[in-house]
Amino acid sequence: LDGGRRTAEELIAGLRRAERDPAQLAAILDFGCGAGRVLPYIARIAPQARSVGCDVDRAAIEWAGARRPGAEWVLSSFEPPLPFAGDTFDLVYSVSVFSHLGRGLQDRWLRELRRVLAPGGVALLSVHGPSAFEAFRSGRVRTSWCPPEVFARGPLRSRDCVFTPYTRSLWTAGELPGVGSQYGLAFHGADFIREVWGRELTVLDIRERALTDWQDLVIVGSDRTR
Repeated sequence: LDGGRRTAEELIAGLRRAERDPAQLAAILDFGCGAGRVLPYIARIAPQARSVGCDVDRAAIEWAGARRPGAEWVLSSFEPPLPFAGDTFDLVYSVSVFSHLGRGLQDRWLRELRRVLAPGGVALLSVHGPSAFEAFRSGRVRTSWCPPEVFARGPLRSRDCVFTPYTRSLWTAGELPGVGSQYGLAFHGADFIREVWGRELTVLDIRERALTDWQDLVIVGSDRTR
């Protein structure tokens, strides 16, 4: 709960960085909400807004629906589309979603988030940046879900996007409910984000280690002139 509160505060700081006032929000989407760790705190900061969370984990959505009143909890699919009309949300945020998606799938989800963002809307999307990659590369952070040779290379360059799928087995299948094969660890350089993500959304800022002092926060806006 304390982690959810701190993450909400960091997201709102990112929103203000984009010169948006939480008091002016009409509809908010937590894309990949899990069991609702963050959204209740966002809803308190913007009580006038419609608050919606979606996730691929049915058990998490059912748990949030039973125990987190005041928000809408929606089961979504691992691949687009979302079950929402276009131009619905003026704030979309995701915590630790794009940091786990393969390149093709993340491109499709960026297009889908652009669709559901209202004109002038903002999205706050967390990613693993160079700092996180270096933590894995140096061995300071380890994972049993990926082969170690993935990190046997030089530092993450600004134009890089590195993805490795998680290793699946009968023993671990139940720990990743709702996700497909394009789910693992993804790392993004800043120039890659500006160039590739910028084809779908306007990249307003990239804040290094702005979320829980671990993930970078990408601040993007909709652009209806494209």
